[in-house]
Amino acid sequence: MSFFALATGVLIADPQRRTAANGNQFATGQLRVPVEGEPVIVSVIAFGDEAARILEFSKGYPLSVSGKVRPTSWTGRDGIEKHGLTLVVGEIAGLKPPRAGGRAKLPKNHTYPKHRLARAPADHAPELPADTVQDLFI
Repeated sequence: MSFFALATGVLIADPQRRTAANGNQFATGQLRVPVEGEPVIVSVIAFGDEAARILEFSKGYPLSVSGKVRPTSWTGRDGIEKHGLTLVVGEIAGLKPPRAGGRAKLPKNHTYPKHRLARAPADHAPELPADTVQDLFI
């Protein structure tokens, strides 16, 4: 069973380039995501353009990734059953590093897209239709 999810966290190691048995390349990484005050490790796997993109980032960089996710479990070296999530990346967004004392480094040749920084004036915002939660279930 899998679900669609958005996970925002910090890379706990540099993402790794991998090659499948059929020769296709992909990338893997791990995010530490805070969930109700406890860290959850989310393993990510990316293919195609998203694989190339995730390889631009390094350990300590904050990312937001979305895609299909499924719960996983395994037995750790200590013999205790561990639980986590595996997310097949659909989209990746690099986030700004923390301002004070942050350890995160920007990836090589990183620039923030101008269209994400620009904001429309408030007086030009489009009117949104009134809707209610009940409208979602009809």
